[in-house]
Amino acid sequence: MIREYAVDPDAYTRNLDSLQRFFTDFRADHGRVISAIPRNWERTQQDSIRTMNLPPVQRRKCFDEISRVAKNSLMQGVTIPAELNQWIDQARYVKQSIDIEAIITCATNAENREFDYANLMFNQPNDWSIEQTISVARNAPSLANAISVSLSLADVGMFVDPYFHPTDERYRRPFIEFIRRIAVGRRSCTKAFVFTALINDKTRAALQRGLEEHVQPLLPAGFTVELSIWPSNQMHDRFVLTKQVGYSFGHGLDEATYQGAIEVNVNRLAESARQREFRKFSNSALRQGEPIIVVGT
Repeated sequence: MIREYAVDPDAYTRNLDSLQRFFTDFRADHGRVISAIPRNWERTQQDSIRTMNLPPVQRRKCFDEISRVAKNSLMQGVTIPAELNQWIDQARYVKQSIDIEAIITCATNAENREFDYANLMFNQPNDWSIEQTISVARNAPSLANAISVSLSLADVGMFVDPYFHPTDERYRRPFIEFIRRIAVGRRSCTKAFVFTALINDKTRAALQRGLEEHVQPLLPAGFTVELSIWPSNQMHDRFVLTKQVGYSFGHGLDEATYQGAIEVNVNRLAESARQREFRKFSNSALRQGEPIIVVGT
């Protein structure tokens, strides 16, 4: 539900229409993120925008938009050899190294997955249009695969489900699949946060015992899981949240593998919704007691 592209600043600063389109096309909440090429990405984009000779007010607005892209939709994590000075050479190196979706530039070479930004209506990368919501089978691999690219790009992961219980395999199996993908990603993520509530017969002691006995042995060495208990009236929807993108899972983060089980709707959140939920669960004021922490050995 999210794809990564290398985007040539010359391709979208050739005119104002392309620039305006760029700010809409490449946003994590729209399903497209950008490889950080070159390393000093934000300053390079500003330099390209300066060549457009825009009025000061328009230029400042564009710089603000570039800062927003850099904050939520720019993906770091690839070291580019110093001898590669041309942007297209750097982009081709990144594509070869991490197999990004495509290179968006000023000329088309479809065989090499390079596409002219001005001509995308007629010649565009595969799956350029990205659905906001998809339906997937309600089993652990399918749930994790639906957002695997987002997990691989995350440097922090939040898992929100008031019904989560580590002792119950229906919840544990998908959670471990999520962790496996986030732990081997580009950002070297080593910690996940879980937020749940004491619903029905759940107790703090049962949650701690479940984490220690059933989750900790399955964690990668050194990977930390921190579980916080929240008031049940402050939790309803189920989310997976990162600093770049967020998803809601309509029927929860648990499996339903019985015959005839309905699929689960996975919805990519608008950025305003992702920010709201991320800020909410980053605030410990409503947390009930100290968090429960386990570390993989």
